[in-house]
Amino acid sequence: MVKNKFSRKIVDSQSRGVKTIAFVHHKGGTGKTTSCLNSAGWLTRMKKKVLVVDLDPQGNATAGLGVDRKTLDATIYDVFFGKHNIEEVILETDSGIYLAPSSIDLLAAETHMAGQANNARILKISLASIEEFFDYILIDAPPGSTLLMINGIAAAENIIIPLDTGVFAYETMDTLKTLAVDLNQELGVEVNVMMLLLREYSTSFLDRGLTREIKKLAKRFLTENLTSDVRIFTIPFSRKIYKAQMRGRPISHYAPYSDVGFIYRRIAKEIIAYSG
Repeated sequence: MVKNKFSRKIVDSQSRGVKTIAFVHHKGGTGKTTSCLNSAGWLTRMKKKVLVVDLDPQGNATAGLGVDRKTLDATIYDVFFGKHNIEEVILETDSGIYLAPSSIDLLAAETHMAGQANNARILKISLASIEEFFDYILIDAPPGSTLLMINGIAAAENIIIPLDTGVFAYETMDTLKTLAVDLNQELGVEVNVMMLLLREYSTSFLDRGLTREIKKLAKRFLTENLTSDVRIFTIPFSRKIYKAQMRGRPISHYAPYSDVGFIYRRIAKEIIAYSG
């Protein structure tokens, strides 16, 4: 549900020194949106002003905050094509999180964006006008090495990578390393990985053992290829996550004292500590 549209009169400017973080993965189904929303929920409960930018045409972050896309007059799609300023599309949701909602029209965005000047920095330029009103801007980047994903990374100071604990987790890290090198060489964009989130698929002893192995691999890979200064959290399997999503609420507002609620609270605290 939507409480208000964004207004400079409603959201006080405190020269907040915003921190912008992109949740990134080159494929779907890894818990990227879930982690973005649940981190945003806890940051909001910790009295931070948080904006979630939904760049995924599927719109799961938009739906996950209880917003029906069919009722929207303007979305982030309109920002990319100059039809609206970003402050004109931002909504305040029932959970207190601000949202720049997605649109299915983003599926066609790549073709249109290809001919635009400075097309990797459209989002970064757009966000500059409203940064002073927020403590954190969390970007739910779409899967795939698309211009939308690149816009999300280019707009962010840091990225958080959710990983599944399957056999392709190591391959994922290698792919993201290649993407980071390409972005640095072609656009001068520095990709700073601040956190990895490993998602468990069940409560079985076998799956937990696999998670521990992936965690060891991840630490070794990061130390050898990117940086050793990365926190790694394991997200336990919980049906409460899905129940919260069905109600359009983050876990912080649905089951804050559950095991998974506690982990996301720790993640939010780490985001604050990392941001200084």
